[in-house]
Amino acid sequence: MPSSNESTSKLSWIARHRNGSLYTFVVVLAAALVCGIVMSGAYYYGQWGSTAFADADARLDEAQGGAQRALLFPDAGSFTEVAAPSIEGLNSVYQADTGGYVFDVTSAGYAGDVELMVGIANDGTVAGIQVVAENETDGIGSNALTDDFFGTFTGLEATGTLTIEEPGSDETQVDGISGATFTSTAVVENLNIAFEAYAQLGGN
Repeated sequence: MPSSNESTSKLSWIARHRNGSLYTFVVVLAAALVCGIVMSGAYYYGQWGSTAFADADARLDEAQGGAQRALLFPDAGSFTEVAAPSIEGLNSVYQADTGGYVFDVTSAGYAGDVELMVGIANDGTVAGIQVVAENETDGIGSNALTDDFFGTFTGLEATGTLTIEEPGSDETQVDGISGATFTSTAVVENLNIAFEAYAQLGGN
């Protein structure tokens, strides 16, 4: 057992060095190491977490997109993304193994962008339309984003230019939804984008 003199000597050494530069250096170094470890862990966890969430969102978006493409072409077994023509508002193009195309297109509505999927069948007619994203007013603009309105385009030849206004040369007039002119126009413009892309891919 250490004598009282030895204990006093150890305490005296600590007391003498507590305010010394060596002691201060050791304390600061230890604190810096701890902070560095904590910050590194937080950084790498944050990077991993954000990447994981981004990957999960991408998988969810793709799963949703795949489900919507399948609704347009229920007989298709798979869809392959193809190089999309450079057209403003055209986001992507997929081709079904049965031959039809699905065009993801966006144009401006009343309260923001209206993003749709437009299916064009092997015979060059509109197979159907699916809503991907929109922010139109419920009960007004949303009336132009219904199966009833979309159904008026099913079977329509995917060629030329559509308009809900007085048609010019080479334009085909179609009926919009009363009270939802902006959204009706967005739907028609999206169809025109899909028609143009389809033509550039060799259709019609």
